[in-house]
Amino acid sequence: MDLDDILALAETREPSPLELARARRVARTVQSEYDLSLAEGYEIIVDTDPVDPLTADIDEPTRIARAAQLVKRGTITWTTGSGKTAGLLSWSDEMAMIFGYAPGTLRLTPERLVELVHPADASAVRAAVETAWGQRRPGEVTFRAVHPGGSVRYVHCHLEILTTAGEPSGIIATGHDVTAVELARQERRRLATRSEMLCTDAAAQDLVTGLPTRGYFTDEVDRARRTTDGALIVVATEPATRLSHAITDQGHEQVTAEVAGLLRTIVGSDLTCGLVGPGLWGVLVAAHQEGTETTGALARRIVDTFRRHLFTVQQRTLRLNAWAGVVRFTSGVPATGFDLLVDGEHAAREARRKGVAVHVLDRPAQARERTNRCRSRVVHAVATDRFALYAQPIVDLALNQITRHEILLRVRGNTGELVAPWAFLDMAERVGEILAVDKWVIDHALELIGQGAQTSHYQVNISGKSLADPGLLTYVSEAIRRHRVKPECLTFEITETALIENRNEALAFATGIREIGCHLALDDFGTGYAALAYLKYLPVDLVKIDGVFIVDLCQSPPDQAVVSKLVELCHTLGIRVAAECVQDEQTVTLLKEYGVDFAQGYRTGRPAPIAASLKHEVNTIELELRFPERRIAMG
Repeated sequence: MDLDDILALAETREPSPLELARARRVARTVQSEYDLSLAEGYEIIVDTDPVDPLTADIDEPTRIARAAQLVKRGTITWTTGSGKTAGLLSWSDEMAMIFGYAPGTLRLTPERLVELVHPADASAVRAAVETAWGQRRPGEVTFRAVHPGGSVRYVHCHLEILTTAGEPSGIIATGHDVTAVELARQERRRLATRSEMLCTDAAAQDLVTGLPTRGYFTDEVDRARRTTDGALIVVATEPATRLSHAITDQGHEQVTAEVAGLLRTIVGSDLTCGLVGPGLWGVLVAAHQEGTETTGALARRIVDTFRRHLFTVQQRTLRLNAWAGVVRFTSGVPATGFDLLVDGEHAAREARRKGVAVHVLDRPAQARERTNRCRSRVVHAVATDRFALYAQPIVDLALNQITRHEILLRVRGNTGELVAPWAFLDMAERVGEILAVDKWVIDHALELIGQGAQTSHYQVNISGKSLADPGLLTYVSEAIRRHRVKPECLTFEITETALIENRNEALAFATGIREIGCHLALDDFGTGYAALAYLKYLPVDLVKIDGVFIVDLCQSPPDQAVVSKLVELCHTLGIRVAAECVQDEQTVTLLKEYGVDFAQGYRTGRPAPIAASLKHEVNTIELELRFPERRIAMG
């Protein structure tokens, strides 16, 4: 509707049904917006009386003014023809501009109108029009209009059926551009969904103790040393007597959880503390948090409390030996959070060696001294075989049978107890000695596998950092030949893919492993350590979804979304999928529903010494539900 139309309309003493319908629709819309503005507290600068501008009881100038004020939207009008007369389709200048065309530049036809609507919305527009026509009732629809340049705008239209002698004679769509409103609505919906789906970082909290993990705690230390003075306390604990072999994994976890609770009670909620290694506890004390008790005094109090406390493990009492190391730092010290943690661990070992409760370092060690000390520890551990190998069963969910085992490393502590190696491996990777550890694992694992029946499939871990060594493939090939292991029974799991230093060497190793007959897997997938790009150029056969997405899978919609889409992605690429940290039967059922191929966790079997595992291995073992439900960290 342009100005000529308005003037012609004002001169008409007897408006047509089309004009009356148009005016009523506009009047209702303006009245609605008027009421909404008042409710929201907007100041009405020009107060328009929203009444029918075509009533005959007002003067002509008023009718013209009111019509001009109300014409703020565009219209598309279609009227049926009679007899041989075809129907008429037209749009106003305002509607042409909403669709991105200058007035008078496009002749509108039904076919052309369909082309102007986004293909994904065409069926919705057609359905809205057919519903309004069939029911002879007003309707509305929001759709996307495609402009000549390809840009897209959102348009909202009210649909009204025109009647002549009680029969439908046409339809009029009154619309306006709602792009800003629609985008704002979509953003509100996105933010609401994101808020609902967002959860705490499971990788930041140890599942057994509830304390921050080593990685999270290290980052906190690193953040503190950039801005303030302070000190780091590292407390080392170990059983006063060697634990009996009858003590199960649950028993060890019970003691660990009890120590964590006691530590939190001692230091309070103001200080950051965390589990930084098996039997290693960290406490961060900023300068403004020291108060009347010095850091050294706090460390002694922690040690004394740990030594006096009677811990309970499987209805038996247990005492712990404890030592503490303290390393002080100043704001802006060049040593990183990891460096300070290593120095704190060294100070705790010095306290144990000297037979004192606490050993204090007034400043961090020199970088070269620290690196040499860490390398010596790793080299000594490899040379003296301070390791042991365990095997954990992996269940094929389609067969409901154990068909694989993952080979896991354990490190011997000072008392000979075997502990999880994550803190040790972290240190070995950072000082460039992880290759020696990987070679030890490869050689000893293949030796033990070669002594067995080789009726299962075995997964051996290799750090992404080790792939930079051009001799690794040759080393693996010779070990396979020397120990007479069937290559088709082996899968090499690449861990810490973020540490891959040379993509060409990694690809050469992966390709060579596949040519030998072995398989390739990516470990801890989905946490950011494994880039999606690796799925494109590495010949990966298996992806293991990280346990942080599995432990709460049944209760966590975000985890369900991630796992289901990862499975879909991997299967599309021809890659099989395994899930770690499976703790209960409900999770197993959900994983089967998503199409996950393998499950690994305490529900399907705990790690056991590899010799015992291989001695009793069989090709197919029915899945036994031997362990109670516990949300606990993998070994």
